[in-house]
Amino acid sequence: MRSEGPPIHTQRQLSIGEVASSATMKPKFLRVAGRTSRAEEKDTQEYGMLGDLNLSSDIVTVAIVGGLGVILLLMIRVSTYRRRNNRSLIQLRQQEDQINQLNQLNELNQLKNVQQRLELLEASRNSSLLVFSEITSILGNMQDLEPSLNAAFGRMLEILSIDFGILELKRRQQSVMKIYQGADETLPETLEEIASRNWVLEEEQLPLNPISFEAYQKSRHLRVMEKAHSLLGVPFLVKFVQVGSFIVGFHRPHVYTQAELESLRFCADQFAAYSQVQQQLQDTQELSQLRHDYIANVSHELRTPLTTIYGYLNILKSYPAQLFQEEEKQQMFSVMTDECQRLIRLINNLLLSVKVEQEDFPVLTSLAQVSLGDVVAQTCRFMEGELKAKSVDLKVDVPAELACIEGNLDLLYQVFQNLMANSIKFSAKDPRIEIVAWEENGVVAISLSDNGVGIEEQAQSRIFQKFYRAESQAANRPGLGIGLYLVQKLVQLHRGEIKVASQLNEGTTFTLTFPKLKSAQILSQTARG
Repeated sequence: MRSEGPPIHTQRQLSIGEVASSATMKPKFLRVAGRTSRAEEKDTQEYGMLGDLNLSSDIVTVAIVGGLGVILLLMIRVSTYRRRNNRSLIQLRQQEDQINQLNQLNELNQLKNVQQRLELLEASRNSSLLVFSEITSILGNMQDLEPSLNAAFGRMLEILSIDFGILELKRRQQSVMKIYQGADETLPETLEEIASRNWVLEEEQLPLNPISFEAYQKSRHLRVMEKAHSLLGVPFLVKFVQVGSFIVGFHRPHVYTQAELESLRFCADQFAAYSQVQQQLQDTQELSQLRHDYIANVSHELRTPLTTIYGYLNILKSYPAQLFQEEEKQQMFSVMTDECQRLIRLINNLLLSVKVEQEDFPVLTSLAQVSLGDVVAQTCRFMEGELKAKSVDLKVDVPAELACIEGNLDLLYQVFQNLMANSIKFSAKDPRIEIVAWEENGVVAISLSDNGVGIEEQAQSRIFQKFYRAESQAANRPGLGIGLYLVQKLVQLHRGEIKVASQLNEGTTFTLTFPKLKSAQILSQTARG
């Protein structure tokens, strides 16, 4: 028989989870079916106690190991954090150093910029003061217009370090003076051509193949513009009226400073004021000369016919009447009559030249229905003596049915009397005067032609100016220069127009046109009459 001893318990390794779960469990007693003894219970209790001790030590070991692992992990993380923190501190300090350096550099740059700006302002101030003193000194000490502007303009370019410039003065929209300083004289023409053709100038122009005339012109103009950069035009203004301008530029691109622009504007104002003062002085001198010439001409025009009349009267008074034949008497009376008419015409012109310049003259002038045929006939009768004295061949072609115009008979008579007297005065050999009238396009036209000395082409645009006399006429023939001036004024008063066509040494034709009087106006004027 096999003896039975205490039951053998095999002990296995427990996991941490099992240890933890077994610590909460109550010990269980192993029972053998059919047996229960006190010794077995004792052994079982001892074994339970040993198991509990083993479980407790395992738990402590596991806790210690876990704690050490946690501590080690914390230490590793702390170390990593410290290294990162140290690295961040180092980077932060480096960044602060860089920021401090940048701030210092920025302050230095700002100081340099401020210093440069102060230097520029000082230089600009000095150049502006120099421009002011130099330009005013030149213009104040020189009398002639062109040399003064030439010197002042050149000095302005020199002070402002501008490469080239062109100055132009105008009067009545016409150029009267151009000054070139270091500039191509074709530059203004080039600029006008570029503007009219809408050419676009680029920084780098493509090469042109001049296969056409336009391409050749463009290439020629572009060559002129190769050294013309930063062009700036400044006008001369006097009471908002442009009297001139100048163009300045550089051979290389340039940005104008505010001081340069102010200096250029100052110079333009000075040039405008100086040119205006010089022009006024010139006009004053011209008016003074005109006044002197006018008085001399009036005195001569009055003295000549009076001398003739006085001479003939002295002859008739000093000698017995029987010494003179009737024909000689008639000739002397005819000469005196002509001179009297000449005096009357001269005095009428003088008085009328004052009246037409008054503002209320058109209002005070009475208008009525007038036939130009009657005006021409009356003029021919009045000028008959002068026509015969010069043996003038007069031809008149005025239709009897010529339409009437609205006008003043006396003033129109003055118009044709001045025109005919002008043709007689400037007649040549075998003088001939032809008067022709016609109707066209609602107007009445009448022309007076002669074969006299004619008027030079450059003088034709000025013959209607007051006191103006063409050079070819002033030398040999007397006159005041107000006859044609009055003719134009009176024709314009009648809403008409006068034109001149002339060739030197071939003759002159004056053509006058007046609005035709309409039927309704004729009936109205007839009713008022």
